[in-house]
This record gives sequence, structure tokens and C-alpha cells, in this order.
Amino acid sequence: MSKKKFIVSVVVLFIAICAILSSLITSSKSKIIPTKEQEITQKNNNIRPQKIRIQKNNCPLEKGEVNIALITDSRYTPPTSVVMYSAIKNKCENSTYNFYIITENITKEDENLLYRLKNLAPDTVNITLIPRHEPDLPYENMQRFLQYKVGMHKVYLPEILKDIDKVIYMDGDVIVLKDLRELFNIDVTDVYAAVAKDGIFYRFPKEMAEIGLDKRGFYFNSGVMLYNLKEQRKDDIVNKLVDYVKTHKDFYGDQDVLNVVFGDKLKLMSYRYNCISTFFEADDLNFLSQYFGEKLPTDTFYIYENSTIIHYAGDKPWFDNYTPKYLSELWFRYYNEVKDY
Repeated sequence: MSKKKFIVSVVVLFIAICAILSSLITSSKSKIIPTKEQEITQKNNNIRPQKIRIQKNNCPLEKGEVNIALITDSRYTPPTSVVMYSAIKNKCENSTYNFYIITENITKEDENLLYRLKNLAPDTVNITLIPRHEPDLPYENMQRFLQYKVGMHKVYLPEILKDIDKVIYMDGDVIVLKDLRELFNIDVTDVYAAVAKDGIFYRFPKEMAEIGLDKRGFYFNSGVMLYNLKEQRKDDIVNKLVDYVKTHKDFYGDQDVLNVVFGDKLKLMSYRYNCISTFFEADDLNFLSQYFGEKLPTDTFYIYENSTIIHYAGDKPWFDNYTPKYLSELWFRYYNEVKDY
């Protein structure tokens, strides 16, 4: 190789090395100091949080009371304690919660667990346990839905809570994320209850028609309800509910009974007070926005995070295969605190 060609080769190689180094430096700087456009893009593409965040309450200045009813047997005492614990932890300081727990065959240890929760807020939490025997009903009529028979105590709430005019009823498989006064203050004058729609209505249209609810246009979930006990007593609703149980077969626990007997004497409330994870996970959110008559977030995570009560209907968060994991984490967050309390 001539001297001239050698010099040219060295110069070309030097230029190539400089170009590579310049490219690497520019690339490195772009990662360390993103442009304004890159910052905006990154912000818009942020991954949602790993865990449900508890939203701040908008607490009224004045004091107020909330009546809450739950039903449990010994099998469901731990989840019931989680409901109560989450409700107390997430309430406003000036809200007083009066818990009425209808119990069936629970142990002394179960009783102590439930009573102990008063210590979380001794001045604003009252807990009354009401022992009850299994209602005298023809349970054979429930047939394949016999596992729900403990819930039939709901039928008798107007008689059990005879000195109370209004109460929030909740099943033992819910989590309360916000203060309940907004729910309790819904006007239920002249109706039996305020309720939230259940997706069973559009999933099982044949069954809805068979029990005469197709024309009403909705089926409600009985896991969370604001009960007008005074109006139910006035119309002797307990006897009407019991008559239905005695004269029908293969009904879906208390839920079918209440849906049929309550008829049109109902007020619909937001899904946020009874946010049923089963349907939001499985069904199209645009369709559900139309069904509930409310604009839903486009991500189910934010539907749950902004709800007052999450209802683990169907699969339970303590099942090993439960999804989504962030909802089971939320439940166990409270369960582990109750367990160690």
C-alpha cells in the first residue's frame, strides 16, 4: 500500500470513529435529558399504579350517623370483620357508624373479634350483635341455590331492626373505601330500597322473563342496599317475601325474592355503591356505561379506585386463582390488618 493510500485510510477510519462516538453521546443525552415532547409522551403513557389507592373523603362539617346491617355465621365471620374494619378505617371522623350484626351460630371467639373493632374509633362506632336462629322456611324450595340460605335473614330485617327506619345492608364479601354517609343520605321516601343494577339481567334474559322482570328493565343486586325499613313495615313486606319463598321453587336466594316482591317500588343508585367486579372484568365498558347510565373510566382499575364499595360477587379474593390481583391485594391489605389487630 502506498503512503498516500495509507493516509487516506487512516483519515476515513478516524472520521468513522468520530461519527460513532457522536451518535453514542447524542443517544445518551437524549435518554438523560428528554425533550419536552418526550416528557409529554412519557406522561401520557404512564403505567397505572400497582395498588388501589384510597381516595380522600369529602367529609361534611356536621356530625352524622349511619346505620349498617350485616349477616354472618361462623364461616363468614372473618370476611365480615374485614367489611367492618375497612368501613371504620375509611370513614370521616365526624361520622358515627352503628353496626347491627345478625349472627347465626357464631363462637365466642367470633363475637370477640367483631366487638373488638369498636376500639378503632370508640367514640364514633357502636356494635350490636343480634343472635338469630335459622329462619323457619321451606329451604328445599331453593334447590340448587341452597348455599345462600343464611342470606334469607335479609327478608326479616324490618322485624329484626324494628326500632330503625333506614339501614345500609352489606354482604360479607365487600370492601368499603369511602365514608358511607353519602349513600345513607339517599332519599328513599316512598320506596322499599335504593339498589344498584346487576349484570345478571342482560346475561340471563330468559330467566328474567320467567320471573317477570324483563319489562321492568333491570335486576338489582342485593349485596348492598339502602333499606327503607319503615316503608317495608308499613306495607307488611316481610309476609309478602315469606309467601314468595313458600310458593316458588329454584329461586336465586334472597335476591330473586326481593327483586320480584319489591317490584317497581325502588330507587336506582350508582354502581359506585355496589361495584361488582364480576361484570366490570368480563363485559364491555362502553356497553356497561349505557347499562348503568353513567360514563365509566376506560380502565377497570379506576372504576374500582373511585368506588365507595367494591363487591366481590362470584369468585372471592381469598381464592388462589382470583383475578385481578390488585383487587385481591386490596382485600388482603385489610384482612392482614384485622388478623393482627
